[in-house]
Parts: sequence; C-alpha cells; structure tokens
Amino acid sequence: MMMKWQADAELRRLVDGMLGGTLSRAEVARLEERMEADPRAMEFYLSLAGQEALLAEVCSEKADTLVELPRRKPVRWPLWLSAAAVLVAAAGLAVHSMNKAADPAKTLAAGGAEARLTNEVGVVWKDKTYTAGEKLGSGSVVAFSSGLAELTHRSGTRLLIEGPAMYEVTGPNAGRLKHGKLVAEVPPGAEGYVVEYADGKVVDLGTEFALDAPEDDGPAEVGVFRGEVRIEQGGDTSGQAAPLYTGHAVRTASASTTGLRSIPFDQERFIRRIPTRELPWFYRGGESAIEWDISHLVWSAGEYLGVVKWMNGPEALNLRKMELLLDGQVVGSDEHPCSVGHLTSTVGNVYRLKVAEGAWKRGHWTLRAWPVQATEGGHSEGILMFENGVALDAGPDDFTGPWDYVHDGHRYRRLFHADGSCSLWVDDTPSDYFQDASWEVRGGILRVNFPASSVPEEHLLRDRESLLFINQPYRNARRGK
Repeated sequence: MMMKWQADAELRRLVDGMLGGTLSRAEVARLEERMEADPRAMEFYLSLAGQEALLAEVCSEKADTLVELPRRKPVRWPLWLSAAAVLVAAAGLAVHSMNKAADPAKTLAAGGAEARLTNEVGVVWKDKTYTAGEKLGSGSVVAFSSGLAELTHRSGTRLLIEGPAMYEVTGPNAGRLKHGKLVAEVPPGAEGYVVEYADGKVVDLGTEFALDAPEDDGPAEVGVFRGEVRIEQGGDTSGQAAPLYTGHAVRTASASTTGLRSIPFDQERFIRRIPTRELPWFYRGGESAIEWDISHLVWSAGEYLGVVKWMNGPEALNLRKMELLLDGQVVGSDEHPCSVGHLTSTVGNVYRLKVAEGAWKRGHWTLRAWPVQATEGGHSEGILMFENGVALDAGPDDFTGPWDYVHDGHRYRRLFHADGSCSLWVDDTPSDYFQDASWEVRGGILRVNFPASSVPEEHLLRDRESLLFINQPYRNARRGK
C-alpha cells in the first residue's frame, strides 16, 4: 500500500515563514531549492497560499466582526515563482487574489508610489522625516545629514544611500542623486535603472555599482562592483555613452578637466549592505573582554542601548561593565552587574551608553563588554542588540496591537490591548498563557507582568514594525495586520 505524501517539519517551517513574511534570504533560497527538487513541495506551498489568499479576502469583507481574528500577513510571492507555475500547480485556487496581494510592484503602483523606504540605520533627517515602509512618489526627496537609508524602487532596484545625502525619486526605476554616496543593486528584470547627478547620469545594464556625488557639485566618482554601466556626461556633445565594467572606476569632469578619468576603485569607501544590529557572542569562561565592531551603527551623538540576549547554553553570562570606544578611546560606559541566561536568571541586561555632543566623528567604533570570572569549560551563546532611536522613546501607542513571530516551528501572535491586557494565540489557537497578565511601558521598554511571578517579559521596538524580545530567546516579532 502506497503511503500518502506528507510535508516534513523543515518544509512546513519554511512555508509558514514565507506566508508569515519572516524568512531570511537564506531560508527563502532553501525553500526555492526544496520546491525545485520536488514538485509536491511546490504543490504544498501553493495549496496553503491559496487558502491564505481566500481567507484574507473573506476576512476583509467581514472586518467589522473579525477585528481580533488572528491571521497571517498577505502572501508575498517570490520573484522566481512564475504565473505559469501558479496556474499549473494551483488550478482551481483564487489565483487572482494571490497575485493581487503578493506583487509589491503592483501594490506600489496602485498607491501612486515609485519607491519605498525599506530600511534605515542611524538616519538624521533634514527636511522631512520618513519611516521604514513609507511609500515615495515621483518627486519625493529623501534628505538626511547622516546614517544609511535603503530605498527599493518599484522595479526591484535596491539603493543603499549614505548621508549626508539628498536623493529624489523620479520614476519607478530612476532617480537623481543631488549629493551623497549611493550603491545600486539592480536585479534581473530591472535593467535600465538611471540615476542622474550634477553633470551627467549613469545607466545600468544589470549590475551593482557605486556613485559618489559631492555636495559642492564637484567631480563625481562611479565604480562598478559587477556587471556594466554606461555613463553619459552632460557636456559630451558626441552622443556617445562611456562603458564601465566590473572593477573599474572613473572620476567625472571638473572645471579644469574634460571627459572621464580612470581611477582606482576603492570599494571599501562604500557600504553595500545595511549592517545588522544583532551581533553574536560566544562565551567559554574567563575574564577576557567581548568586543564587537559597530562602526556602521554609530552615526551621531546621542544615547544608545547595548542589550545582551542569551540564546543557548547551560550557564549564564555575567557582566560587570560595557564600554563604547572610538578609535580605542572610551567615550561612554555603563557599569552595573548583569546576568544573562534563562528568563529567571536574566537581570540588568540593558546597558545605556551616551555619545556626548562634540564627541562623535567617523572612525572605528567598538562595543566592549567585561565578563565576571566564570568556570572554565562552561559555555553560553547569544546576541548583542545595539539599538537607538525608537527603542529609547517608544510609548504605549507604539506597542499596542498584534505582533507575529515563529519559534520552534510554531506560529505565535501576541496582542497588546490598549487597556493594558494582552492575549496570545499559538498556531491560530487562543492560549491562556497571558491570562490575568498586564503590560506597561517605562523608558521605552515594554514589560509584561504576571501576578504569580516576579519576573516580567520585556520588549523593545527597533522600528515601528519590529518587536524585540529582551529576556526570552525568541526571534523578533513583526507587526501583524
């Protein structure tokens, strides 16, 4: 007798993560690999996605009566899943609903947007403040004095812009860099991205390239990490565009020069990825300091948080002090005892570090934690979360609402009610874990208090869409819909 095929634990976890919008790029690649290797895996994914799309449509029609019904985010189809594959493998499903909910380009177009601010680190805005996820129409100008801003055009072109900078969105696959540093990553299908600068423009041919446009309209520099671009100079009357290939760089014309001059491509001058705020630590005993390079996370004077989070290991990590250093010199410190382990043994794991006005400058920034002597041979591991911005000033309104996350293969939804109570669902089933619990916010930290326990659960916000667990080994939650 032939056994019925069933999805294994890994496939179920990956599909749940894709539908919930929580997968990393590596996990998306793994799901793609599983689907390509076994058509039954794709059928499993499509069948669940179809159910999700139909459920979302039904729920939207009855929103008044289903306000607190736990639901996942709308299905977001990866680019590699073609419409033909959907029609073949998911015949009979509401394909039009899935495509409508999943196509980010159509979503942006429907809202009159040509791009979106998809991420930012340490941005100090100048004229107008934007938040992660905000849509940008044609003519929108993003201007900031420091930090990193990630913009994604409707075409899929991703830009990482380093301040001080000013960038104007001029189309679904075009923009104007008035000044600043820009790295553009243009995926297949988005070839033709155009970025203008003071005296010319760069036309992409499917590549990753960098543009540095000085604030004084001086000579710009263009370099290609991979692929090919064409450079069109405003003063060139020949009508010819100069090609530039992988590893090459040029400096544009100035008042005293003409044409393009070849220069060495200093790739280290450009930041190509948004730096992570979650840095790993591995402790094996002893008193040696634990250090992290945070040079791309400190962009201005102000207050920062160093949050030490335990993930695994039989022993707690005990610290006595944390320091913030610039080029080897201490500029801020917080000295107090900290224990990081299981929930009941985590105490004092948030360090507050201040960079005084006038003390900030570009350089090598390091975070250093000093352990208390522990038994050799013991071990523990976790992450250091380096936060600022909304993590410091979030209030109750910022936390109120549903938050979704995945842990050990299960889907969770936490709902913080405006009256100070909270609810929990596990795999779409209500749980009594938060029965009689209450929550409050102090100093940007949300605490869930339990009547029968003196140990609260604690949370921070990284941005308006990301909830961090401080003293639980769970991964970050995303704001639910």
